[in-house]
Amino acid sequence: MSWQRIYWGGALPMLHTIRHLDEKTVVRHSDMPQITGTYKFAPALGSGGNRVRRDGATTDWWLIVQCDRDLGRYLRHLCKLEAPGGVKISEPLWGAHVSIIQNETPPNLEHWNDREGREVTLEYEQAPQETDGYIFLPVDCPEALDYREQLGLPREPKWPLHLTIGNCKNA
Repeated sequence: MSWQRIYWGGALPMLHTIRHLDEKTVVRHSDMPQITGTYKFAPALGSGGNRVRRDGATTDWWLIVQCDRDLGRYLRHLCKLEAPGGVKISEPLWGAHVSIIQNETPPNLEHWNDREGREVTLEYEQAPQETDGYIFLPVDCPEALDYREQLGLPREPKWPLHLTIGNCKNA
């Protein structure tokens, strides 16, 4: 797997965590921007409601956090301005989103789908990255990782949490 960082200027944001062990609380101070998104279980692939992928698998065991489409447009625009040679970037099928669960059947199904439509706050790094034609920004979302654990899945997904903003494959 090749990871490439695309810079559009500025310093990378720093994340600071202060732990109060006696109170068992964590106070976060971050220079990373915060956004909200909405939990969507088994997201449809397009407007027709189809959940069958090109490879024949389904999105039945997927959970994404859907983010504002305008945010995705804005971040793709910034990427295009800074990328050499006027790279073309398409919007992802689900728009700007974070994949929390990717085709993993949770062992603890009693909580599956109980956050549908609920808002969650994410922090994201401002320096976009690219791998295999997908453009994304690393994300920090302890609530989503806690939910993975509640479902009986490993805390960390196969691919670290990231905000997918576009791809160059179908552009």
